[in-house]
Amino acid sequence: MGIISKKTGLQAGAMVAVAAAGFGLISFSGDEKAQAAGPAAYSVKGFDTSHHNSHPIQWSASVRAGYSFVFQKATQGTGYRDPKFAGDFADASRAGLMAAPYHFYDSGSGAAQADHFIRTARAAGYDGKRAGQLPPVVDLEKIRGRCPAGVSNTQVGAFLTKTRQAFGVNPIVYTSKDFADTCLRGSVSSLANSPLWQPRYESGTREPAPVGGRSWSIWQYTERGSVPGLRGNADVNVYKGTLTQLRRLAHLAPGQSPTRPGPTTPTTPTTPSTPPAPSTPPPTAPSTAAWPLLKSGSRGVNVTTAQHLLAAAGQSVTADGIFGPNTRNATTAFQRSHGLAADGIIGPKTWDKLTRTVRTGSSGPAVRAAQAQLAGYGNRIAVDGAFGPATRTATTAFQRSHGLAADGIIGPKTWNKLVNGTKTTTPAPPAPTTPAPGNGRLTERQARTQLAAAGIKAPVGRTSLAGVRARTIQGVIALKKASGGCTIVITGGTESGHSDGPRSHAKGYKLDLRTRDEGGCVTNWIKTTQRKGAPRGNDARWHGTLAGITAEYVYEVPRGGGVHWDITFI
Repeated sequence: MGIISKKTGLQAGAMVAVAAAGFGLISFSGDEKAQAAGPAAYSVKGFDTSHHNSHPIQWSASVRAGYSFVFQKATQGTGYRDPKFAGDFADASRAGLMAAPYHFYDSGSGAAQADHFIRTARAAGYDGKRAGQLPPVVDLEKIRGRCPAGVSNTQVGAFLTKTRQAFGVNPIVYTSKDFADTCLRGSVSSLANSPLWQPRYESGTREPAPVGGRSWSIWQYTERGSVPGLRGNADVNVYKGTLTQLRRLAHLAPGQSPTRPGPTTPTTPTTPSTPPAPSTPPPTAPSTAAWPLLKSGSRGVNVTTAQHLLAAAGQSVTADGIFGPNTRNATTAFQRSHGLAADGIIGPKTWDKLTRTVRTGSSGPAVRAAQAQLAGYGNRIAVDGAFGPATRTATTAFQRSHGLAADGIIGPKTWNKLVNGTKTTTPAPPAPTTPAPGNGRLTERQARTQLAAAGIKAPVGRTSLAGVRARTIQGVIALKKASGGCTIVITGGTESGHSDGPRSHAKGYKLDLRTRDEGGCVTNWIKTTQRKGAPRGNDARWHGTLAGITAEYVYEVPRGGGVHWDITFI
């Protein structure tokens, strides 16, 4: 596979072919034009987009205006998916733009972030090899003036290695000298094989400062540009090479146009807990198989299942069992990215594409979809997204009772039987519980049991939940569902030491959640989906509604340390 990257020590314009990691690498110096030229000196233009841009975007207008490429935000951290990515990626490719997804690097390990990015990109039909697909991108920049938690040359290297192995191409790195010097402390060996995409705004002929002695291949020269087809300000870029070279990087032969994205099959495992996909796609249920028809207004466990599967495919949707406008939009985006009629209705062909084989060791929303179905047949299992022994036992029991091979693997035939079968009226609870007291407060055991059933770990340290309001526990469970299954770590409950008040921790209204490490997923979700309000003192504040429960999120930064989310559920 041809890869263009900046290499120090190569003469300008020279091309050297080498073999690495089982695929061919082609390296360019990136210096095809003289230095100290303004952006107008470069004729190959592109832009980048995310959900922050006004939609819909008229991609064809951008092509007619001479723009050749676009980078589109797909993910951030370990849990956030850009809700516009899948649809935008399909539409831009269809319009003739060379395109690639980018990942905004945030808190969490580099490997975990890569897994999340790879899954999302693949679900949208990106495999790094189709005609018109540019190499994937990782965006390394400060967040509100601070370096991402835990970022290092080693962690970035882990992200790039996993992404390179998944797509067979060297990823592009978006970064600046300031980020490299302060956040990576000048250690940039992990970036050595990656083309550099660098920002420098309103700088005339002052090009971006080199990183690790290497110059840019793509220059983002303004964030307030104007691109036909986009409303409002746009990030505009130029490529240092020629259009022919960029087309070669995007696997385009002379005269060839970008192809429409389609479903992909992973060539390497994306996480240690997920078995590698076979070299050929597993057989899918025939399109003539009986499947329920889901559309606007539908409700129930089958809708919940479809919502989980849409989330597994990279769509931003809440698994609430109600087929509303958000679910319809996610469905049409999924259908477009998989070459289906985008009617927003989940019928046989859409079910065939949505369902995916899960087994022992699998994890994520697709497993939650299967567990939701199994629970509907009276199985006492947690819908936690982890395919463990309890889920396997429930699967084999279901298969035996429905005349299927009892292999404990949920493939096309088992999916079809699960979705079409007759469930119990109310799924069995994962464990017996005592009804909440009449005042709406829970005992420690009741609260922990409900959290465990929702896949939320027991609170850390000496955190107490005794006397917490049932509505507060319902709220944090709804938060886990709405965020797509983010890991939630409760660090503060009703124990003494909190401020008192009518809606305080002591009164059972508040919970503190961890922000560091795995808590970054919740942080990303709150800051990108909830409504920002006036700060509380010096602390930033957001507002939203979770399953009918009002939530106030305060990013609390105590003077003594211990940053956390202080969330009030009303």
